[in-house]
Amino acid sequence: MYFFENPSITYFVPYLFLVYLSIRNNRKLSNLTCIFIWIFLLIFIGFRYYVGADWFNYENWVKQAEIDTYSELLLKAISPGYAFLLKICANYNLGVYGLNFFNAGIFSAGLIYFCSKLKNPLLGLIASYPYLILVVSMGYVTQATAIGIQLVGLTFYQSRKFKSFYFSIFLASMFHNSAFLCLLIPFFDRIRLIKRKSSLISLSLLIFGFGILYLRYLDTFFTSYIYSYFGRQYSAEGAFLKLLILFIFAIIFIINRNKFELTNQQKNLLFSLSIVSILIFFSNIFVKSTVATYRLSLYFYSLVLYVTSYLPYTNFLNISAKNWKIIIYMYNFFILFGWLVFANHSRGWIPYKNILFNDIF
Repeated sequence: MYFFENPSITYFVPYLFLVYLSIRNNRKLSNLTCIFIWIFLLIFIGFRYYVGADWFNYENWVKQAEIDTYSELLLKAISPGYAFLLKICANYNLGVYGLNFFNAGIFSAGLIYFCSKLKNPLLGLIASYPYLILVVSMGYVTQATAIGIQLVGLTFYQSRKFKSFYFSIFLASMFHNSAFLCLLIPFFDRIRLIKRKSSLISLSLLIFGFGILYLRYLDTFFTSYIYSYFGRQYSAEGAFLKLLILFIFAIIFIINRNKFELTNQQKNLLFSLSIVSILIFFSNIFVKSTVATYRLSLYFYSLVLYVTSYLPYTNFLNISAKNWKIIIYMYNFFILFGWLVFANHSRGWIPYKNILFNDIF
C-alpha cells in the first residue's frame, strides 16, 4: 500500500520539511542536524523499492556480479569502485538494495558535507532536492556516488587543498569514469592567469598529465563513450531546459560576482564552474545528441547550489534576503512539481515505495 492516495505527493513532504527547517534556521547546520538529514536521505534514497528509471539495469548488474569475477567486471568497462560494490552486494546477497544503500550513503554524505560549508546550507539542500537528490541519486546511481565525492573535493579546492581535491576526483573516477572531467575546473582556473609563469607551468603539467592519462587508460573509454552517447543518437528529455537553467545561474554569478560574500579562491572556483557551464550550454546547441553534454553537466551542478546559497545576501535586483528566500522556495517547488507532472520518465519514480515501510502503509 502506498504512502498516500496521490502517488507522487510523497516527494513533496521532504521538500516542505527542508523549507520548514530553512525558515526556522538561518545558521550553520549542527552536527546532529547533519546526521539526521543524512539518515533520512539514506533511508529515502537507499531503501526505495522499484523507484528509478534504471532500476532493472542495476538489478541485472548485481545478478551478473554473482557470475563474473571482479576482473571480468572490469573487462566489461565497469568502473573499479562500482565493480567492487557489485561484488560485495553479490557475495553477501545484498542485491540491488545493498547497492542503492551504499551509493546513497556516499552521495548523501558528500552532499551534506558540501552544503554545510555554504553560507546558507539549507538553501543549498533545497536547491539540490528537486534534481540532484530526486532525479540523479535515484536514477544515475553510480554517477551520483561520483558526484557526492566530487562535492567533497570542491570544498577542498575552495580551501586551496589541491592535493586533496585531485585525490577526490581520482576517487570519484573509480565509481564513474567521466568524473575525471572535473579537471576542467583547475584548467579554467589556471588559464585565466596564463600570464603568470607559475600558472603556465602548472597548466603545462596539467595538460601533460591528462595526455598521459588519456593514452594509458582512457582511449578505449572515450571510444565506447562517444559511441554510446553520439553513435547511438540518444536524446536526453528536457536536457536543453536543464542546461539553460545552469547557464542562467552562471550568468547571474558572473555579472554579480563582486557582490557574493566569497573568498578569492571561492570566486575563482565559481568562475570556472560558470565558464564550463556556459561552454556546455553552447556546445549542446551544435551537438545533435544531448545525452553527453547533459550527463557531463551534472558535475557542474554545484554552481546552482553555490549561487542559491549566496544570492539572497547580494541585494541582486534590489530584492531583500527574505524575499529572495521566498522566491527560491517557490522556484524549486515548481521545478519539483513540473518534473513530477510533465517529465515522461518520472513515471519510473511514481509511486514512491520503500522496503522498510511497504508493509506498514
